[in-house]
Amino acid sequence: MKLFLVIVPLLFALPASGQHNIQDPTCKGVIHGVVLGHDRQPVKGINVVLYPLGVGLGVVLPHAKTDQQGEYRFEQVCSGRFSVFVKDNEAGYPQSSPYMYQFLYGRLAPEVKITDTILDAPLAVDLPPKPAQLQLHLINSRTKEKIMTADIEAKVSRKRSVKVHSGASILADTELVFLLPPDQDVFLHITSKGFHAWKESVGRGKLFRVPSGELLTIQVELDPIQN
Repeated sequence: MKLFLVIVPLLFALPASGQHNIQDPTCKGVIHGVVLGHDRQPVKGINVVLYPLGVGLGVVLPHAKTDQQGEYRFEQVCSGRFSVFVKDNEAGYPQSSPYMYQFLYGRLAPEVKITDTILDAPLAVDLPPKPAQLQLHLINSRTKEKIMTADIEAKVSRKRSVKVHSGASILADTELVFLLPPDQDVFLHITSKGFHAWKESVGRGKLFRVPSGELLTIQVELDPIQN
């Protein structure tokens, strides 16, 4: 099983916790548009997700699939700011969020607003390049046992970096898969409690450049700290 972790840029704070109604039968907002491919042609049959901005998440995000004309539609949308992202494993887009989008592509996602007076909000979605994927196998260099916790930092630039802590419950039955900006230099640094930092990432970090849509698998051996 592969786990795609949501990684959050260090530059930006997480939204406050709490619930927010995205859709409700009493709400009259409609967000709709077309998904356009790299050739500027509509993309049919691809899954998209409606994502509220600036609020905590306590609900399941609404999903839709584009029709034969590449169009999607979300109805009964409540007031707020929203973005629409492609989230489709089969199409090569396994994860989505405003933070993920900004880390992967270095820009803010387009957004629209629903208010009491603005109830119809068109939003075209440009299909971005498929993210690159980096699968990590973390092991003890001396015992060859699997390492169950780690801190991983990925950095494109000073203003585009992410940091993830992978807990024991996460790594017990899964492999760690990072989403990386496609076709760009990314520096990776890995540490784990009780181990020295990954030798290849000491300093600026280990450089990776993975093509769009491709999966690179690497084995990371960490040296235990001797007491």
